Amino acid sequence: MKKLLPAFLFLSIASILADEPLILTPRYAQGIASAEIYGLVYSQTYNYPRLNNVVSFNSDRWFCDDLTVGADYYVTDIYVWVLYIGEHASNMNLVISEDYTNDSDPNTNIDVWSENVPCSNTFTGDSNWGYDIYEAHCFIDQDIFPVLYNDVHYYFEVNTDVIDTCWITFSENYFGDRCWYDDGSGIWIRSDIYFGGTSMDMFFDFYGEPVNALEPETWGSIKTLF
Repeated sequence: MKKLLPAFLFLSIASILADEPLILTPRYAQGIASAEIYGLVYSQTYNYPRLNNVVSFNSDRWFCDDLTVGADYYVTDIYVWVLYIGEHASNMNLVISEDYTNDSDPNTNIDVWSENVPCSNTFTGDSNWGYDIYEAHCFIDQDIFPVLYNDVHYYFEVNTDVIDTCWITFSENYFGDRCWYDDGSGIWIRSDIYFGGTSMDMFFDFYGEPVNALEPETWGSIKTLF
């Protein structure tokens, strides 16, 4: 179960961490599939030209965005993109909740999966505001894989318990519903309302495999027994 405690901080481009201007250069960084990663399940992948800003998601400050998949999947790996101003996170708190009321409001959602998982950080080659941006690869153990079902409206919620050094990256709104965040009150607030008109989407990727991926092979093996 996620904790809901004090506020989190938004970095405005005008008065951010350093005096360096926002420099936009074409660069696309995406999680590289390893032998353990079966395939892309859902993607709002990091895209530097679309980088809009960052927001603190350390301690008990949460950020979330919605997703829907077109089949039933196990999720094995999750990627987010993070700007660090100090200590790097080694674990992240991940939650998947279901919009069971179909009102596109995470305040009425039911949590269907929640875990603290290890992550590794790889420098993207991009820097802004005087700090480097990293791809954070979250590894999910096989015995706790979440399952996403076809056409169910979910929200992906994320934070890290490293204090005051972690900032989640986001774009302008390109992917449908807006992001939401919990400022410590236990209430999700829509991004464009909290930030005075700024609508945003989190950069994140889900990798995994179809739930029924092994069924044909398994059924074929069973038939050879008869």
